[in-house]
Amino acid sequence: MKKETPPPVCYVCKKNFENSLEDLYYCICDISVCSNCISSVQANKTTWICPKCKNENDLQHSKLIREV
Repeated sequence: MKKETPPPVCYVCKKNFENSLEDLYYCICDISVCSNCISSVQANKTTWICPKCKNENDLQHSKLIREV
């Protein structure tokens, strides 16, 4: 069984992003995926599929810190 690691740890690569939260994409199930790993779970140009709960998330709206 996979050990759960809540944000700011990337669910895919397990790296800690405590000092760079802007590099993470978040899902409602309390996991995050870093910008390096997001392509491995991307469904298309605008969405990604959560590797934990399989929820479809919008790339732009699932970032904690968004560009304006």
